[in-house]
Amino acid sequence: KLRGHNPIIHEKSDVLGGTFIPASAESYKGKLRDLLDWYRRQMTKLGIEVRLNDEIKDIAAFGSDPVIIATGSTPRLLRRVPGYEKMIEGCDYLNGAEVGNTVAVITAGGLTGCEIAYELALQGKNPIIVEMKDDLISQTGVCLANSSYLREWFALHKTPVYLETTLKEVKDGSIVCTGKDGKDISIDCDSVISCAGYIPAPLAEKSGNVHLVGDCLAIGNLRSVVWRAYDVAMKI
Repeated sequence: KLRGHNPIIHEKSDVLGGTFIPASAESYKGKLRDLLDWYRRQMTKLGIEVRLNDEIKDIAAFGSDPVIIATGSTPRLLRRVPGYEKMIEGCDYLNGAEVGNTVAVITAGGLTGCEIAYELALQGKNPIIVEMKDDLISQTGVCLANSSYLREWFALHKTPVYLETTLKEVKDGSIVCTGKDGKDISIDCDSVISCAGYIPAPLAEKSGNVHLVGDCLAIGNLRSVVWRAYDVAMKI
């Protein structure tokens, strides 16, 4: 819009923000919520047309006009685990799904699961972290200050952390896991949150006039997705 184009946002849901809504939901992420509010306000100030509840299933109607796809990702569900349907997906929890007092958080080396466990603790819950890998936060690109703080905070507050542990079954009131020694472990809990990662879900493939931004191109973070969106906008 600032460069003279006439962008139109076709938003599937009834509100702008997408994954950034749950990503900024934790109590300690007020600055991110401020940024989300700023973007929404800019849409109004700049007179950008926003069509809510407008799901696009085929981009053929746009012809040769530039199309920017920002359809995000889908959560990786542990369908091979008996009882997986009893779990609450991480974004669903951040969007308001209720959980019990003792909550098992199933993670796969990412930052999201640890942040959720931290938020649960801040809300007075008792999180239990079940990590498939040998480190709480093994994904690349995470600020060292953040990852170090979370590891030390969990250690200081004696939050139960099971490393190199695989979820085997979800039951009512407990989960069964396999530890790194190969033995099964039963862990009592009221709720289970799944944070097993995300899979890019682009509506269409990248081509001459079709550009992918955000998680539908590659799972990123705030910095990487904003920079990619800027880069695409500047090249059109």
